[in-house]
Amino acid sequence: MLMAGNERSIAPDEAAFVLASHFHEDLVVEDRLAELDLLAEGCGPSLTDVIERVFTDLGFRGNTGGYYDQDNSCLDAVIDRRLGIPITLSIILMSVGRRVGRDMSGIGMPGHFLTLDVETGTYLDAFDCGQRLDEFGCQQLFTQLHGSDAPWHQSMLAPIGTRGIIRRMLNNLAQIAAAESDHRSRIIATRLRSLLPDATIWERAELARAYEASGDFDRASCVLEAVAAEAPAEEAKGFRFAAAQLRALLN
Repeated sequence: MLMAGNERSIAPDEAAFVLASHFHEDLVVEDRLAELDLLAEGCGPSLTDVIERVFTDLGFRGNTGGYYDQDNSCLDAVIDRRLGIPITLSIILMSVGRRVGRDMSGIGMPGHFLTLDVETGTYLDAFDCGQRLDEFGCQQLFTQLHGSDAPWHQSMLAPIGTRGIIRRMLNNLAQIAAAESDHRSRIIATRLRSLLPDATIWERAELARAYEASGDFDRASCVLEAVAAEAPAEEAKGFRFAAAQLRALLN
């Protein structure tokens, strides 16, 4: 499994394409990576060059009219439509940057993913066509999203690795699917999240809730029993009880 390797060697774009391939079965990861190579061709190495390439020449932009569309979290569809949400547009920005020698990191600010240009220390809002922000600008954006009473801390601008990026994408997909009662997509997203090497027992147990919502009580109980086998004693007791309740529904 790609995500089980050394995180530093896992490219966010490749991981995002692998994720999307579980929703779009005709996706060929190697072909899509080659397409990103072409998108970066002819781009200069400066930060301005990268921003202009992605948002002016290629026309990527935030999908303000359909923010909760599942395809906003599937990188192949983002490339095809030139529309996305902050996290997928940031992956495009980081991918083009990496191909021309710029070191960029993902920033998992709560509620709005950002990109950091490491050389200049500049934060970029890919949802707003690469708008440049300093730390205060990031804080202002956070306040706009969450209100003036929401506590702010500089740690919210800490870079996150590829696993953190993929986890956040899967969280988005699972939440969208649950809201739309799309049981297939919810199961796919929660199953992939449960397979991450650092998945918590609660993330693994969430797969059971997805199966339960779909009416598959047998699979749901099996997941809970497997989680209980590895959980601390107190939590294991609750998982076994929940599994037994689901099994009772099968009789």
